[in-house]
Amino acid sequence: MFAGGGSKGALWSQILSDVTGLPVRVPVVREATALGCAIAAGTGAGLYGDMASTGERLVSWHREFTPNPQHRELYQEMMSKWQTVYADQLGLVDSGLTTSMWQAPGLERRQRVASSPSP
Repeated sequence: MFAGGGSKGALWSQILSDVTGLPVRVPVVREATALGCAIAAGTGAGLYGDMASTGERLVSWHREFTPNPQHRELYQEMMSKWQTVYADQLGLVDSGLTTSMWQAPGLERRQRVASSPSP
């Protein structure tokens, strides 16, 4: 399921399907978080038996996107290149030559000491 702002257009939904190789369903109610909270509250209050069957009953689907195998292959090739470039960039950060624009909270990267060139 893909919901929220990105699901309003077909492009991101199709890309997500192609990259993951999985079908992507877009619900009619795009604010899936609010609907999920309502289902959880109703289940907790005893209005519904369980969340899974209630979700199946209350959620209706607007569109479904199926993966395009040719696109998936292209994305896999691009990901491989990106992983190589990203690993090189992390090496530059670790050596102190560049800095990260963002770092996940709680993540500590070891700083490598850059070696001095030999005379």
